[in-house]
Parts: sequence; C-alpha cells; structure tokens
Amino acid sequence: MKNATQFTLSIAGLVCLFVSLHLVDPAKADAESDAATRNRQVSELVAAGDLAAAFTRAEEALAKNEAALGPDHLEVANSLYQLGQLNQRRGRYVESEALHKRALKIRDAKLAPDDLAIAKSVMALGVMHRNRGWYSHADPYLKRGLEIREKVLGPKHPDVAASLMELARMYRTQDRFSEAVQFTRRALEIVEAEYGSQSAAAGDVLNELALNFHNQHRYDEALPYYTRVLAIRDKVLGGKNISVARTLSGMAMLFHNKGDLRQAEDYYLRSLAIKREVLGRNHPDVAVTLRNLGLMFADKGEFENAEEYLGRAIKIQEAAIGPTKTSVAGILSNLAELYVRQGRSEEAEKLLIRALAIWEAALDPQHPAVARTLSSLALVYLGQERFAEAEKHQLRSTQILERAMGPQNPDLATALRNLAVIYSKQDRFEQAEPYYRRALAIREQAFHPDHVLVADSLENLADNLANMGKQEDARVLRTRAEQIRAKSTQ
Repeated sequence: MKNATQFTLSIAGLVCLFVSLHLVDPAKADAESDAATRNRQVSELVAAGDLAAAFTRAEEALAKNEAALGPDHLEVANSLYQLGQLNQRRGRYVESEALHKRALKIRDAKLAPDDLAIAKSVMALGVMHRNRGWYSHADPYLKRGLEIREKVLGPKHPDVAASLMELARMYRTQDRFSEAVQFTRRALEIVEAEYGSQSAAAGDVLNELALNFHNQHRYDEALPYYTRVLAIRDKVLGGKNISVARTLSGMAMLFHNKGDLRQAEDYYLRSLAIKREVLGRNHPDVAVTLRNLGLMFADKGEFENAEEYLGRAIKIQEAAIGPTKTSVAGILSNLAELYVRQGRSEEAEKLLIRALAIWEAALDPQHPAVARTLSSLALVYLGQERFAEAEKHQLRSTQILERAMGPQNPDLATALRNLAVIYSKQDRFEQAEPYYRRALAIREQAFHPDHVLVADSLENLADNLANMGKQEDARVLRTRAEQIRAKSTQ
C-alpha cells in the first residue's frame, strides 16, 4: 500500500512538473530577458555620461520592447520611464510628461499601490513638474512618492530622505522656506543616523539648509552651514577636491550677494586655485569660476576685468568642448549683458544672436533656454527702439515658455511682463494691461501673496493704469505693493 501511494504521488508530481513547464512560454521569457537587457544598456550609458547615445538607445529599446511584449508590459514601463528621464534632461517637458504618465499607468495597473516602482514614477513626475514651475501639480506626486517609501521602507530609510529633499527643494523654489527647512531637517536626521554627522551625505543635506537661508538673504545664518559643509567635505574628500571647490564657490556667491565683494573674490580665487590644480587650467569647470569672477567684477564696476574673465571663460569652453556647446552660449549671454550695461548694444546683439543659434542647434527650438535668449535680444532691441523686432522676439519667447513650462510658470510671468513693457514704451497701454495682469496672477499663484515679485507686478500694473488715466485703481495697487515691501524689510 505504501509503495502504491508513493507511486501515485510521484505520478502527480511529474504531472505538475509537466504542466508547469508547459505554462512557461520560452519565447516570451526570451523576449522579456532581451527587453531587460536593452533597458540595462540604457542605464549603463546614462551612468557613463553618454546621454546622446543613451537617448538613441532608449528610443530603440522602447520600440523593440513594445513590439516584442505589447504596450502594457512592465519592461515597456521601464523603457518609458528611462526615455521620460532623458527627455526631461533635454528640457523636453511635454514629451517627458507623456512618457512618465504612460509608465505610471502601466505600473498602477500591474503592481500593488505601494510598489517602489510606482514611487519612482510619481517622484519623476513630481520633479519634472517642479522644474517646470508647476508646483501645484508637483506637490501631490512628490508626497505620494514619499508616502510609499515611508510605508515600504520605514520612516528612517535613506530613500525617504531623498524624497524629503525633493519636496524641500520645491518649497525653497517657492520661497516656502519654513516648510523647506522642516523637510530638510528631517532628511538630515535620517542621513546623520544612517551615515554619520560627518559624512558626505550629511554635507549635501547641510548644503541645502545653507541654500535655504542664502535664498532668504539671511546670509549670517547661511554662512555657518556652508562652513560646516566645507569642513565635512575637506575632511572626507580632502582639501584639493572638486566638491570642496564648489563649496567655496557657494560661499563666494553668498559674499557676492551680500555685497562683500572683497570676500567674494577671495573665495572665488580659492575655488579657482583648487580647480586648476585638480582639473588643469583649461577645464570647463575652471571656466565656470572664471565666469563667476567676471560677473563679480561687473558688479564692482570693473568692466575691463569683467570682460577679460568672461572672455577667458569663453575661450576655455570653446577649446575644451567646442564653440557650439550650450555652456559657451550661457557665457556669451553674460558677456552680452555686460555690453548692455556699458551701452554697447550692437556688440551685445551679435553675441546674443550667436548664443541663440547655439541653443537652437543644440536643443529643441522650443527649449526654455531659447526663450530666455530671445527675451534678452528683445530687451536689446527695445533699448534701440526697434520695437517691431523687440515685440517679435518677445512674443516668440512667451509662446515657447507657455508651451514648454506651462501657463503658471514664474519664468512665463517675467516674459509676459517684458512683453507688456514693450507695449508700454510705445504708449500702447491698453495692449499692455492684460499681460501685466497675467504676470501678476501667475506670481500670486506661484509665490506667496507678500512676495517682492508680486509687489513688482503690482507696481508695473499700477504705472500702466495711471498712464491710462485710472488713477484710483493705480493707487490701490501701489498701496498693496508698499505694504508688501514694508513686510519684506521687517
């Protein structure tokens, strides 16, 4: 009887094994393995810094994975996620959003609600919306990502700290500093417990705290944090390290913003010395510090020194990475601004035209950087009273920003204000009014109602209304602007 039972069980086991083997589709398994390999290759290219090759490979991976596995497979979601991230790096936010939303839809359908892959998707969408200035859209995504990570990983996990930091950066960008500091301090507790108070990770979080106080113009409170960051990085990484040099640059910017240009120059030069020793005199990172020194000399009114440093920065970038790269375009725009301050508008125009050509060739013609250069050109033309060209360039800038960044972006508010100024300078006050009003509405939504940029918009609109003969309306707006400025100085 025992042998018969064993025989029956053996037969049953063989049947189960036979069925299970036939339930696995070898072709599908191979397709999934190939898809995973393609996605891994994209990740390796990103890690190596070859973003152009990564983008091409990601597009190929998505097409092949969809063809092999169908549009709703998790490996397809992974491909969509990767391509979404790469599009975001290129500033192609519309395309990035569509890709990330498709990835999230697949993951929501296939995975548990608190799966960490879903957290990655919503965090990516949150960061993308934050970078566009769509803070009301970003907030729920970032909070959902934080909630999932806290639930799955626990409240003290480093990935929870990373989520807290993304929210903190958004709040800092919105000037919601008390919330930004609160989230950053929570992240600091996690990182210090996990890695130690003198770790590089702790230094990174402390740097975010420094930026919070720096951006509030609370320079005396920011400086001790920068000093701690510098001490940590000096100890952990060694004094002659690029992270140390970048911390020195951050401290230099603090003194620069504070108006202590002697100290700013000293810290910029210390940063420059480290970069030159570690990277060589002709490295692009050296050019960054030369650029900052040029801007500092411009603020000192030392225009010859400013032009020399900006010119040297341009030459280094051109030699190191080529004359048609975007970092060259950025410094060309800085030099153009210097020329505008000197009344050298024709030279500024030539530099901006060259910068615009670089941006348009290197990036999508609808990229925000293209829009910002168009705005700069528009202001040059405005100064030359070439109103038709100023209007044409500013209109195009505004259209690009609205498409790329959305209708509530603070940069769009600046572009709308510039367009209104162009109309006001021509006494076209009725045409200017709706643009001033839109700029005000965007700033009121993007920032708190007592922000100084809201006061700027109120004053712009008040001046325009006064020119239209609407004195009482203008008086009400000016009173509100004065109240905001009084609060900001308290």
